[in-house]
Amino acid sequence: MSNEPELIQRWKELTSELGEVKLLAVSKYAPDDQVQELIGAGETDFGESRPQSLRDRAEQWPECNWHMIGPLQKNKAKYIGRHAAMWHSCDDIETAAAVARYVEGRELPVLIQVNVSNNPAQRGVATDAVGELADALSRIDGLKLAGLMGMAPRDNNVRQAFQNLRCLRDNLFGGSFAELCMGMSNDYRIAVEEGATIVRLGSTLFGSR
Repeated sequence: MSNEPELIQRWKELTSELGEVKLLAVSKYAPDDQVQELIGAGETDFGESRPQSLRDRAEQWPECNWHMIGPLQKNKAKYIGRHAAMWHSCDDIETAAAVARYVEGRELPVLIQVNVSNNPAQRGVATDAVGELADALSRIDGLKLAGLMGMAPRDNNVRQAFQNLRCLRDNLFGGSFAELCMGMSNDYRIAVEEGATIVRLGSTLFGSR
């Protein structure tokens, strides 16, 4: 029996299962000691949903990549422009322009959040408006459009939603080289089967809150 902590055992099992698909450790509810455990084991990519928390942890662990995965208000844009390694939840051009004003000496990779089921109860850009936002983002200095992100609806066909997002990514970028972030703890295996390049895992990795 391994003497390793359960968290590290789960992390190793998941990284082995995912292969080349990037595991983004959703650390927004995880205490610092668990984050430190994972960093010690070799994890470098973490997801935070609160801008101030991302800033604080990026300053505490600058060797890691801190991804902004939650909704963002323009008055918190500075935290993302200065500290995020990737911004997953871009869904309007005004907030994007606000973030870009704080990006210095680099390009911040951005994923457009797509409302893949066009459900008004979910955040994200409507599927027929993604191209327009992508074009606008390409004209903002400091930001680099890196791909798409989307969450499957809870009351609909998960696999179909992921297939739709993959097709949208392929059509928008002229191929499959761009990032495709989809899949969370309850559906990541389907997302991987449908072409995800990044999955976001919180409870599967850290355990339930």
